[in-house]
Amino acid sequence: MSLVLEAMVPLARKPVAERVAQKLLELLRTGNLKAGDKLPTEAELSAAFQVSRPIVREALRGLSILGVVESRQGGRCYVTDLSPARLMAPLQMVIAIDESNVDALYEARVAVEGELLKLGVHRITDAQIADLQKLVVAGNKLTRDAVGFRVLDLEFHRTLMALAQNPFLERIAHSLYDLGIDYRRVASETSGVIARSAAEHAAIAAAVAARDANKAADAMRTHLRSIARTTYDAMAKLNGSRQ
Repeated sequence: MSLVLEAMVPLARKPVAERVAQKLLELLRTGNLKAGDKLPTEAELSAAFQVSRPIVREALRGLSILGVVESRQGGRCYVTDLSPARLMAPLQMVIAIDESNVDALYEARVAVEGELLKLGVHRITDAQIADLQKLVVAGNKLTRDAVGFRVLDLEFHRTLMALAQNPFLERIAHSLYDLGIDYRRVASETSGVIARSAAEHAAIAAAVAARDANKAADAMRTHLRSIARTTYDAMAKLNGSRQ
């Protein structure tokens, strides 16, 4: 019997498929399974866990939704690459933004992007500082171009997120950024919003260039507070027009 199967033990009944999934996740955590591994067949898993094949199939389906396993040609399941991007994708499928949770979203963004920025300030290179400054200059030229500025805004935030070199926090930050993007498109069409964002980008970049972690985090907090306010206003405007 393989090492993986030897590590598997019978499971007490509860939500049985969930317990099978948890056991497989434990095998991943302990290193008995790793990214790219081919899983035993359904029959082998069924025998190892002493559960029916439909239970095994249900557990694998749940892990597939989470991005942990995938079915390939021939019907066998494999562990995915387990990349942060793949594992965080379900987050964006289950969370919807409305007027009741805008503040919560931006509290989360402050917590994650603020921490990433604090870490990134100590790891940033002179070349990356120069890239940020170029984005600030470009942003100042796009204050009357909502579409162009939105493209630049994504690049600016992605650049900041990457500075910390932490793929897990970076992916969370990306997911939070994407939430509510439709409302931010509306907000960007409002007079003065882009000019304010461009100025806030400049303040963030200046603090990062000075390698002042606290000042950079404060500048990000100010920027995200502005985004929260304009997002909420955009929601109110859209919802009002639909009534």
